[in-house]
Amino acid sequence: MATCHLHSGLGNPTSFKSTNTQASTRRELPRPRLRANSVRCGEATQVTCETHQVTMKNGNDSQDICRVLNEMWHTRGGWGRIDRDDAVEAMLRYADAGFFTFEMADHYGPAEDLYGIFINRVRQERPPGYLEKVRG
Repeated sequence: MATCHLHSGLGNPTSFKSTNTQASTRRELPRPRLRANSVRCGEATQVTCETHQVTMKNGNDSQDICRVLNEMWHTRGGWGRIDRDDAVEAMLRYADAGFFTFEMADHYGPAEDLYGIFINRVRQERPPGYLEKVRG
Protein backbone atom coordinates (compact mmCIF):
# COMPACT_ATOMS: atom_id res chain seq x y z
CA MET A 1 0.00 0.00 0.00
CA ALA A 2 1.24 3.50 -0.78
CA THR A 3 2.20 5.69 2.12
CA CYS A 4 0.68 9.15 2.49
CA HIS A 5 2.01 11.96 4.59
CA LEU A 6 -0.08 14.93 5.63
CA HIS A 7 1.85 18.18 5.89
CA SER A 8 0.72 21.39 7.49
CA GLY A 9 2.49 24.67 7.05
CA LEU A 10 1.71 25.53 10.66
CA GLY A 11 3.67 22.71 12.24
CA ASN A 12 2.25 21.45 15.51
CA PRO A 13 -0.88 23.50 16.25
CA THR A 14 -0.72 22.64 19.95
CA SER A 15 2.56 24.55 20.25
CA PHE A 16 0.76 27.87 19.74
CA LYS A 17 -0.31 29.04 23.19
CA SER A 18 -1.91 32.37 23.80
CA THR A 19 -0.23 34.73 26.25
CA ASN A 20 -3.54 36.49 26.79
CA THR A 21 -4.95 35.52 30.21
CA GLN A 22 -8.52 36.03 28.95
CA ALA A 23 -7.98 33.37 26.29
CA SER A 24 -8.27 30.62 28.90
CA THR A 25 -11.98 31.41 29.34
CA ARG A 26 -12.68 30.85 25.63
CA ARG A 27 -14.35 27.69 24.51
CA GLU A 28 -11.99 25.31 22.69
CA LEU A 29 -13.23 23.65 19.52
CA PRO A 30 -12.94 19.89 19.29
CA ARG A 31 -10.01 18.71 17.19
CA PRO A 32 -10.77 16.46 14.26
CA ARG A 33 -9.19 13.03 14.53
CA LEU A 34 -7.70 11.18 11.61
CA ARG A 35 -8.43 7.51 11.47
CA ALA A 36 -6.44 4.92 9.55
CA ASN A 37 -8.94 5.07 6.69
CA SER A 38 -9.39 8.88 6.66
CA VAL A 39 -6.91 9.49 3.85
CA ARG A 40 -6.52 7.17 0.89
CA CYS A 41 -3.95 7.91 -1.77
CA GLY A 42 -4.15 4.73 -3.75
CA GLU A 43 -2.66 1.33 -3.56
CA ALA A 44 0.69 0.21 -4.95
CA THR A 45 0.19 -3.16 -6.55
CA GLN A 46 3.50 -3.53 -8.33
CA VAL A 47 6.88 -1.97 -7.60
CA THR A 48 9.83 -2.46 -9.93
CA CYS A 49 13.02 -1.06 -8.46
CA GLU A 50 14.87 -1.12 -11.78
CA THR A 51 12.47 1.35 -13.38
CA HIS A 52 11.36 3.35 -10.33
CA GLN A 53 7.76 2.64 -11.39
CA VAL A 54 4.71 1.89 -9.28
CA THR A 55 1.16 1.06 -10.36
CA MET A 56 -1.42 3.21 -8.57
CA LYS A 57 -5.02 1.95 -8.45
CA ASN A 58 -8.23 3.73 -7.65
CA GLY A 59 -11.23 1.48 -8.15
CA ASN A 60 -11.08 0.09 -11.67
CA ASP A 61 -8.57 2.71 -12.86
CA SER A 62 -4.81 2.26 -12.67
CA GLN A 63 -1.77 4.14 -13.87
CA ASP A 64 1.95 3.43 -13.84
CA ILE A 65 3.86 6.39 -12.46
CA CYS A 66 7.36 7.04 -11.24
CA ARG A 67 7.79 6.72 -7.48
CA VAL A 68 9.55 10.12 -7.47
CA LEU A 69 7.55 13.03 -8.90
CA ASN A 70 9.14 15.98 -10.66
CA GLU A 71 7.25 18.90 -9.14
CA MET A 72 6.71 21.78 -11.58
CA TRP A 73 5.55 24.44 -9.07
CA HIS A 74 8.96 26.14 -9.18
CA THR A 75 8.31 27.15 -12.82
CA ARG A 76 5.88 29.77 -11.53
CA GLY A 77 8.77 32.20 -11.41
CA GLY A 78 8.53 33.14 -7.74
CA TRP A 79 12.29 32.73 -7.43
CA GLY A 80 13.10 34.63 -10.60
CA ARG A 81 12.87 34.28 -14.34
CA ILE A 82 12.59 30.74 -15.72
CA ASP A 83 14.62 30.04 -18.86
CA ARG A 84 12.35 27.91 -21.03
CA ASP A 85 15.12 26.06 -22.86
CA ASP A 86 17.02 25.28 -19.66
CA ALA A 87 13.84 24.02 -18.00
CA VAL A 88 13.02 21.68 -20.89
CA GLU A 89 16.62 20.40 -20.97
CA ALA A 90 16.37 19.67 -17.23
CA MET A 91 13.10 17.79 -17.81
CA LEU A 92 14.79 15.69 -20.50
CA ARG A 93 17.69 14.90 -18.15
CA TYR A 94 15.27 13.81 -15.40
CA ALA A 95 13.36 11.60 -17.84
CA ASP A 96 16.62 10.12 -19.17
CA ALA A 97 17.53 9.25 -15.57
CA GLY A 98 14.26 7.30 -15.22
CA PHE A 99 12.11 9.93 -13.48
CA PHE A 100 9.23 10.12 -15.97
CA THR A 101 6.37 11.61 -13.91
CA PHE A 102 5.84 15.39 -13.86
CA GLU A 103 3.30 16.98 -11.50
CA MET A 104 1.77 20.29 -12.51
CA ALA A 105 -1.28 22.51 -12.13
CA ASP A 106 -2.69 25.44 -14.08
CA HIS A 107 -1.65 27.88 -11.35
CA TYR A 108 2.01 26.79 -11.74
CA GLY A 109 2.48 29.41 -14.44
CA PRO A 110 4.12 28.03 -17.58
CA ALA A 111 4.38 24.44 -16.30
CA GLU A 112 1.89 23.03 -18.81
CA ASP A 113 3.49 24.95 -21.69
CA LEU A 114 6.93 23.64 -20.70
CA TYR A 115 5.53 20.12 -20.52
CA GLY A 116 4.13 20.51 -24.05
CA ILE A 117 7.54 21.60 -25.37
CA PHE A 118 9.14 18.71 -23.47
CA ILE A 119 6.69 16.17 -24.97
CA ASN A 120 7.37 17.50 -28.48
CA ARG A 121 11.11 17.11 -27.90
CA VAL A 122 10.56 13.56 -26.62
CA ARG A 123 8.60 12.73 -29.79
CA GLN A 124 11.35 14.12 -32.00
CA GLU A 125 14.50 13.07 -30.14
CA ARG A 126 13.75 9.85 -28.23
CA PRO A 127 12.87 6.29 -29.32
CA PRO A 128 9.15 5.55 -29.97
CA GLY A 129 8.59 3.54 -26.74
CA TYR A 130 10.02 6.36 -24.62
CA LEU A 131 6.86 8.46 -24.88
CA GLU A 132 4.75 5.67 -23.36
CA LYS A 133 6.68 5.97 -20.08
CA VAL A 134 6.26 9.73 -19.62
CA ARG A 135 3.40 10.91 -17.36
CA GLY A 136 2.26 14.44 -16.68
